[in-house]
Amino acid sequence: MTQVIQMVMEQPVMRQARNLQLAIIDLAKCRDLTPAQFRQRMETIDMLAREAHDTIIQAEFQLKGKANHV
Repeated sequence: MTQVIQMVMEQPVMRQARNLQLAIIDLAKCRDLTPAQFRQRMETIDMLAREAHDTIIQAEFQLKGKANHV
């Protein structure tokens, strides 16, 4: 029987936050939207901003945890 091991390379948390911020900036640059498109765009930006905030908080806790172990 063959064993398969899957390795997942996790992206550093601050890089994830940066990518979320860049996505928000790109979404905010769009012009000439209908009111419905604008509303959807704002909902998407809101969701990404909340995710970016949570990711930054997670990174801060990781940094504090590493500082306590040193």
